[in-house]
This record gives sequence, structure tokens and C-alpha cells, in this order.
Amino acid sequence: MKHFKLYYTSDVHGYLWPTDYIQSGLQPQGLINVAANYQKDGNTLVIDGGDMYQGSPLLQYLQKYDDIDAVSDMMNMAGYDYVTLGNHDFNAGYDELKKHLANLNATVLAENVTDENGQTLYPAEIKTLADGTKVGLIGLVTDYINIWEKPEHLAGIKIESPLIKAAQTIARLRQSADVVIGIYHGGYERDLDSGKVISTTSENIAWQLTAELDLDILLTAHQHGQVPAQLMNDTLTLQLPNQAKFFAQIDGELRDGKWLFTSSTNAAGTTSQPDMLTALQPLNDKVEAWLDQPIADLTSSVAVEEPLTLAQYGNDVLRWVAAVQMAATSAQITLQGLNNNPSSLPKQLTLRSILQNYPFDNTLVTKRISGADLRVGLEHTANYFVIENQKLAVNPDWLKPKVEHYNYDLAFGIDYEIDVRKPVGNRITKLKYQGKDIQDTDYFSIAMNNYRAVGGGDYQSYANSETIYTGDKAIQDMLVAYFENHDQLPKTPQLLLKVLY
Repeated sequence: MKHFKLYYTSDVHGYLWPTDYIQSGLQPQGLINVAANYQKDGNTLVIDGGDMYQGSPLLQYLQKYDDIDAVSDMMNMAGYDYVTLGNHDFNAGYDELKKHLANLNATVLAENVTDENGQTLYPAEIKTLADGTKVGLIGLVTDYINIWEKPEHLAGIKIESPLIKAAQTIARLRQSADVVIGIYHGGYERDLDSGKVISTTSENIAWQLTAELDLDILLTAHQHGQVPAQLMNDTLTLQLPNQAKFFAQIDGELRDGKWLFTSSTNAAGTTSQPDMLTALQPLNDKVEAWLDQPIADLTSSVAVEEPLTLAQYGNDVLRWVAAVQMAATSAQITLQGLNNNPSSLPKQLTLRSILQNYPFDNTLVTKRISGADLRVGLEHTANYFVIENQKLAVNPDWLKPKVEHYNYDLAFGIDYEIDVRKPVGNRITKLKYQGKDIQDTDYFSIAMNNYRAVGGGDYQSYANSETIYTGDKAIQDMLVAYFENHDQLPKTPQLLLKVLY
């Protein structure tokens, strides 16, 4: 009887060790813990859905210091057979990514990553298992990489439409494969409970892929959602949280000419794969010591606040980032997003606490933005709020299918009000610069991170504005460097925002 088993992870983001590098002690997460659960035989495939090579303090350490190729090494030891590529895997440039992939034993599947002539670089394939089961596999990655990534990081390649690129290939796989599996580094564009369309961009098109492609299984990624396996347009699909906290197992069995699937989403657990732990321990010890290096002694700590509170009042951490950005660019205004991580600082400031509060390896960009386009951007930010039972709350669309506090911006350098009682699109009821109303025809220099500058978070008005400065230094490094000339957090700029509800 034909059968197969597959294990699936995605969005590991370099979290190999059982820690989030924020809490003390070991946590039930990390690739070396996930791998301890794998029981592999000739009918088993181990698959990853991308975003492997960016995101953790361990990988930030490796950007600065030579050591092992930790992600590739650990995935090799875990026995990965196939991976697709995630958008963040391109963050250091395609040339750097190729170096990692050269060390990776797994086969890369990314049908819509092509050369300049449109030839697929990482084509789909059919894997024949020990019992003769033929599994067709195709990898796809969100084409929003073209919007987010620096053009020089994609030199020599193209990221084409996953839907268009996949259709003909899947038809070919169907001719000889028993089962066809898609591995898509992208998420769902619909609310899975109501079916309501929540995104009309091409960033996430998993629902459309299940509707228009002849797939048995679609493994998704990117949104970091906890989506249990379910049928969508007669295709089994699922998604996992990030940081290797969980893995999925799917078993397929052919009965009476029909494939039956059983699936589960499982916690990483607290047991590490012994040989992986031994191999990774020396590097992780270096990372922990690097993170614990002292940076400054603050006169007082910064307490944790809920994102809803920070979105109204900010805090000393967000003001610090804003001050660094304004000093580096001399911009009139700066935008600083919230963070999905807890925003707080201890009195004894270490590198760990800085990276916790600013986990992105972003750089700075200054845009020349009109008053009209600034208003459009702020109206989009204002959609973060809703009123529920006469109380202010976070719009559920910013929490599901992906938590996106980081797409809410505080604007420093202006005086503005958000009236949540007003309809979406008409909530900015006050907008002043240096005491004067901002006119649509006014222009300002506005500093922001590179993600926002290319329209990340659907801020298209910023993306379309003129770029007048592009930095190459990481904002994280600038935050550390601030304490070379200061011993305390800054008192300015002040956040002049009032949220009405």
C-alpha cells in the first residue's frame, strides 16, 4: 500500500537553539528541539517553507563574526530533504544566499525564482519514495520580494508570479505523480473563518492557489499564523508560527484508489537532538556572551506597556529610536513603528535588550513627501484602531492572520490627532508642523526604515515619493552607537499625538 509521511517547518528565522534570546532559560522551541521529534524512513520527507537565514540574534552575530554556517549545518543534521526560499532569505543579497545554499544538502524548490531569461533556477521535481510512491513537489515564494528587496540584492534573477509560474508545471507533475504538494512562502488573503477577502495585493495568495492549482496539499508560511490543517478548495493546507516553536506532520495513505491524509501540529518540546546540541553549543555560548555585553547604566528602567498604550502615547524606547533617526538624517519628521516584541528596557542596558526592542536589521531612508501623501500614510496608520464596547481596541485585521503592530507608525516632529470615531480615511482631524496646518502642497523630509520606504505595510504613498537619502548602516548599530556619546535615553523629540474615541 502506497503511503508517505512528511514533517514541515517554516519561518524558523535562525532560531536553532531552544531560546528566544529574551527570556532566561531554555524554552520549548528551536530547530534542534523540533528535529528530536523526527522519525525518518524511506517514505519520509522533511520540508521547510523558507525564511531560514535571517531573523535571530544568532544570525546577527554571524553577520559580524566568522563561524559555522549554522542554519545549513543544522538543517543537514536534521535530515531536511526540500526547502523553498522565503522573502527574508534574500535580505543579504542573492550572492550571499547562494553561499548558504551551496552548503545545504536539501534540494531547493522555488519555481518562480528565475534567471533573467525566465528560466526556473530551482525547479519542481518528483521524488520516488521507498515503496514507489511518487511525490510531486513545487516551491513558490511571494513575489512581493520585488517590492521589499533592494534591487541589487536580486541582481541576475527575477521573482515571477507564483500563480502563473506554477500552473503549467503542476499540470506536468500530475502526469506521473501520485500526490502533488506545494510549498508556498506566502499566506492567506482571506479570513479563514468568514472567507472575507482581507488583502487584494499579491503578497499572500494561498487561497487563490488552492482554488486555481491542482494541488493535494499546500504548505504555507510567511504570516506566522497558527493555522491547523484544513481543507480549502479540496486542498489540505496549514501554517505554523515562527521561531521553530511547532512543526507539522502529515501522513498520507492510498486506500481504494483515494489518498487519505491525517495531520497534526506539534510543539517543539523540551528535548534537543543530542548531536545537533553538541555541534551548536560552542557558537551559542559565544552569542549569549555577545548579547550580554553591557552598553549603559540607565537611571531608571522602561516598563512593558501594551501595544494599544504605546500606539497612543509611545514610550522612552520609541522616542530613543526616533531621536537616533532624526540625528542621522536631519529630517524634519521621522516615523517609528511599534514592535511585536515587548517594548521595555532594564537599568543595566545590554546588547540583548537593544536587539529585543529593535529586532529588525533595517537601514534608514529619507523621503521627500507631500502633505497630501503624509496624510494618506497617517490615515492608513489610523486604521489600527477600532472602538469596541465604547473602548479603544486594536483592529482585528492588524492581528489576524498575522500580528502586525510593526506596521503602526508614530510620527515625531508633527502635532496630530486621530479621531477613531470618524470613518476610516477621515480620522486625521489635526495635522500641524511647527504650529501651522499642513497643506497638501507642503513638502517635508521624512526619515523611516527601508521597509516602510518601499511601501511595506501597504504604505504606497511613501513608496511613490522621492528618495533623498539612503543609509547603509543598520539602525540597530546606530542605537548601540548612541551610547558612545550619551549615558541616558533622550528626552526629545516629544510625541505630539492625541487619539480621540
